[in-house]
Amino acid sequence: MASPLVRGRLGGDGAGVRVVIVDSGVEVDHPWIRGRCVESYTVDGDCVRPLESSETCDRVGHGTACASRVLAVAPEADIVSLRVFQNGMDTTSEALVVALRWLRELPCHVVNLSLSTQRKERALEIGLAIDDLWERDIACICARGYHAHGKAFPTYFANTMGVNFGADELWKLEFHARSLVEFSAEGLQVPVAWCGGETRRVDGSSFAAPVVAGLAARILSKEPDLTPYALRSRLADYAVASARLRSAPWAKPKATRRR
Repeated sequence: MASPLVRGRLGGDGAGVRVVIVDSGVEVDHPWIRGRCVESYTVDGDCVRPLESSETCDRVGHGTACASRVLAVAPEADIVSLRVFQNGMDTTSEALVVALRWLRELPCHVVNLSLSTQRKERALEIGLAIDDLWERDIACICARGYHAHGKAFPTYFANTMGVNFGADELWKLEFHARSLVEFSAEGLQVPVAWCGGETRRVDGSSFAAPVVAGLAARILSKEPDLTPYALRSRLADYAVASARLRSAPWAKPKATRRR
């Protein structure tokens, strides 16, 4: 748990901010989601439609896990689910382009993308869709992929905020000024909600990115007029300031002298 000084730098609690989870769906009645998923959609061919009440919201668990990570940081944020994965963790670059283009008309503030592709033939379309969201003051938080070589999209576009895992606390954020993946957040053995009402512990940047999305939601709930550029600066400031607070002499445990 972060100190009140660290959490106080974030502003609000996410109230009034809509965070879109572009993923496998969100199990709306999971106890850890607490009814905060207010809308659910799915990509269907070349269009997006609302999920029917008879359809399973999340067959995989990945999207529910990401939503629970957002809410762990920003408990009053509203979650909007946009499903691009269907029966497994496979989707297409075409489905991602459809989703991103559709989001231009959806009232929202933050988009969490715990996914990526290395297909360069679709990179321009993805990048243009990201630029459209940026121009509409919609911030895109993207997880670094698990590829060993090369770049993945949309994470490596300048108009996204790339996230890797590496920090060891929920409220700890690390900033890497000279990297296109500029943030690191907690992502090792973290507790998440899963489909079927279950919970589990997971690893990876997929679950670090929504922590940053939650931090962004907290900031935006206090400063709703921030552009994505200014939001990135606020997140970087938070990372630097919280690191200084943690390293301050009075913040360190005092050594006890043996008698």
